[in-house]
Amino acid sequence: MSLPIENYLLKNSEHAQMLYASKLLVKKCLARYGFDYAVDPAGQQALDPKGDGANMPRRYGIVDASFAARFGYHPSSDLTPRPLPSTPHMSEAEENVFLGDAPRADGSTPKVKEYKGQSVPAHGCAGEAQQKLGTGLQQRLAENINDASFHQSMANTRVTAVFKAWSGCMKQHGYQFDTPLDPLKAPISASPTTAEIEMATSDIACKQKTNLVGVWVAVETAMQNDLIGKNQEALTEMHRTAESTLKNSSKVISER
Repeated sequence: MSLPIENYLLKNSEHAQMLYASKLLVKKCLARYGFDYAVDPAGQQALDPKGDGANMPRRYGIVDASFAARFGYHPSSDLTPRPLPSTPHMSEAEENVFLGDAPRADGSTPKVKEYKGQSVPAHGCAGEAQQKLGTGLQQRLAENINDASFHQSMANTRVTAVFKAWSGCMKQHGYQFDTPLDPLKAPISASPTTAEIEMATSDIACKQKTNLVGVWVAVETAMQNDLIGKNQEALTEMHRTAESTLKNSSKVISER
């Protein structure tokens, strides 16, 4: 099960590689000004290296019958998100070198050009890292298409009709939900319970009976193909940029 936009989305492992390389460059840059920027080499490792922003295993709710029979709505242990490392606190001076003359979150744009007699790069150490790596991490077009097709598809008449059929099937099993995403929002216990597994297996059975996933994928595929066709040139260039940034990131990591 896949969608067309996945050909343009960064894999989790690729995103993690770019982010790690960027932090290594920021650390090296800040060190020139006397700041120690902590970088956790394991902090950005992707749990599912082959996965991407489409999140196919849960995009349409749970879809794997054998998985549901074991875990219900819980993720398995190997899919449980690891907590990301906290962002190191920066002093005002360190933040000024980190961001340079880039706009701040509050809308201000300090004219930071130097620190203790040393010139600060345009947009600070963050800008220097991006200049060396490329803009692969900042490309959002594929993600925007991915998000747009998902949200727009839920208003499509074919999808709303199959939601209604799935909801009716679930009601026959004693559950009241309007969409297949609703069960994911329900509170769950620390570990899968018998009741949770029963509901999850009913959910899967109703999806199969109504062909919910097949219909939803078909609708999204058509929407994405249309959006990709309208943005093909930009997406192709974005893909080239990502490949270049990945190549640069690999070099930075190898030389750390």
